[in-house]
Amino acid sequence: MKITAVDLRGLIWTRATGSVCTDGAFLKAISDDSSLYYKMSAYNSAQGVYGHEAINELIAYRVAKELGIPVPETSLVKAFVCVDNTEFETYVAVSESYKSALDSRMPFEDFYKSVRREGETSLSVALRYGWEQQVNLMFFYDFLIFNRDRHGANLEVLETDGEKRLSPFFDNGLSFACSCNNDSELEAFDVMADKQVNNFIGTRSLYSNLQSITAPVRVNELREDFKNDLFNGLSGLLTEKHLEVIWRTIWERWVYAKKICDLQPCDC
Repeated sequence: MKITAVDLRGLIWTRATGSVCTDGAFLKAISDDSSLYYKMSAYNSAQGVYGHEAINELIAYRVAKELGIPVPETSLVKAFVCVDNTEFETYVAVSESYKSALDSRMPFEDFYKSVRREGETSLSVALRYGWEQQVNLMFFYDFLIFNRDRHGANLEVLETDGEKRLSPFFDNGLSFACSCNNDSELEAFDVMADKQVNNFIGTRSLYSNLQSITAPVRVNELREDFKNDLFNGLSGLLTEKHLEVIWRTIWERWVYAKKICDLQPCDC
């Protein structure tokens, strides 16, 4: 079935993420009413839009929904976009806002700096505010999808009427085999590797963070036949080899995590 591209050329794209603004970062845009967030894959002025992080966003969303993990509602659209006065046709991840009209929001890194006590780590601050369950769930989820980029602005603190809580887990595209761009790289990719990652809470090791979990993690059971639903509609967007590597990443890391963590049924 032919997919008709939607016209997103009116959006204003930015590379800014917190204090980071570099050529080659992931371009993002926001709808006029701030209800939708758009994210492209990697971009630079020489190559244009490249990579597959926008597709990873959809896959990461489907994994989270299957397990009952809080993430923004996310879809994938084919779109016409305009960046640096040049038009492109590409795939864009579209996420619904998780912030209500009554919420204020703050990147976790800024929140940590504003409330930390002497010698207190970012993890200690999260635990002091009673967010152990959400942090453990984040450690579990990021391990499962091999997320490399849970930096201090990729988690937020929301506040409503003085009550503070952690946001759903967003910006999950730097996951799975995000570093692979051809078959030889996919063949060499180790789905169980423990690469250094950009975590603000915990350590830079996904394994170390997983092993630090001592309380039960409440998630739905992952089924092997979920693979069909996970990749529904994605045939042709990534190669079959790439999809297989993504599935092996999820499944093999799930099997490992089950041995480490006390998993209990999701109460969502």
